[in-house]
Amino acid sequence: MAIAELLCTDLASVELALELGADRIELCAALEVGGVSPGPGLLREALLARDRARARGGRTEIVVLTRPRRGDFSLDDGDFAALQADVAAARDLGADGVALGVLTAHGQVDVARTARLVEDSGPLKVTFHRAFDQLADRTAGLDALLGLGVDRLLTSGGAPSAWEGREELGRLVERVGVELEVVAAGGVTGESARRLLEATGVPAIHGSCSHSVTVEAGGEGRALPLGKAGAGPEDRRLTLEHGSAGQFIAAARGAPS
Repeated sequence: MAIAELLCTDLASVELALELGADRIELCAALEVGGVSPGPGLLREALLARDRARARGGRTEIVVLTRPRRGDFSLDDGDFAALQADVAAARDLGADGVALGVLTAHGQVDVARTARLVEDSGPLKVTFHRAFDQLADRTAGLDALLGLGVDRLLTSGGAPSAWEGREELGRLVERVGVELEVVAAGGVTGESARRLLEATGVPAIHGSCSHSVTVEAGGEGRALPLGKAGAGPEDRRLTLEHGSAGQFIAAARGAPS
């Protein structure tokens, strides 16, 4: 059996993931740019939903993505302060873990800042996210993370997708053993999860299992573009899809899909 971690960007997705019995939820916003930190309102409501599920016997954990902006992972002092605040908020509100990643301007793991974030996280489990896949020297990066006491590594094996990086993912699993939980990410769906697990032996998989839904405008309302030209239509959004998410969880559990 492997751990099934679903990525959720709205409360409806969180509630569906809880209903389906996902092992973990990674909570974030703006999936279309790879995810950024969720707002405090969504975080609070997601944790309340988790607590209600636990009162019914559920065991799903919520990991909070802490990423202050889109783009690269080399942060100036202001962005890093915002990242620290996001980690502190997740800790103080009672999340189960945080996902984070900070690189130097030269594309290496920022050891000093990551160490501070691990300390800031307190009892929370720490995932180093796919900033790892941006490293030119992932072997050195892995050594750094092992020395920092990070609990999990979210990665596609440095490839555009986890399937394309399956050989590297398998090598990572062999290398770290039980020291670090390798979480395969990048294009993992309900349909592809089983073959990826068989090919790599990773102990955990991560996927959005999302679909695009159209938001119907009521009355005289129109979906006017609110962002920069080319940013995408305002009448569509991504949310967790029941069938794919269920298949994803079943694959992790080794059950027939």
